Amino acid sequence: MKFTELLTTYWSQVLIVLAGLGYLLKRILDIRSKKTETNHSLFQQNKISSINRFFENYSKSELMWNQIAIYDILERKLSPKEIDKIIFPVLNELDKNLLELMIYFDEKEIRDFKIIVENIKSINRALSSIYFDYAPDKTIINKSNEFTFAKEKVLLSNGKILIELAKYIKQTFK
Repeated sequence: MKFTELLTTYWSQVLIVLAGLGYLLKRILDIRSKKTETNHSLFQQNKISSINRFFENYSKSELMWNQIAIYDILERKLSPKEIDKIIFPVLNELDKNLLELMIYFDEKEIRDFKIIVENIKSINRALSSIYFDYAPDKTIINKSNEFTFAKEKVLLSNGKILIELAKYIKQTFK
């Protein structure tokens, strides 16, 4: 029996088999497509959550630096351990967020986040430098002003980076 005779004799059965294979192929492709879409959606949701946590923790760190009792620190009313208990939990949360963001962003995109965290840490380095500076000619007011100027410079710089970062993130999720 030739192929053409087979098709002419059993055309209805061949058509049903082809329709069944087409439907099966469509279902397989739909399932794969849905799985890919679900994974992408979940990835995007986690990415947004991670970004929100970063901004939340950055806000906490900025608030901490603005509310820190600089005079108490410079007058040595607080021990270095007490100061560390105030500062390091906040900085550690930012570090943790940065590591989490590395999952969702490539090296070029994560650069601004890294700069922001490094800038916040530079405030701590400035405080340490001022705290352990035993220059007798510097008063507490001089040291306080020095810290405040360093802090304000960093926060202003971070503010500009955050504005650009927010624009980028908005464009990414449009």
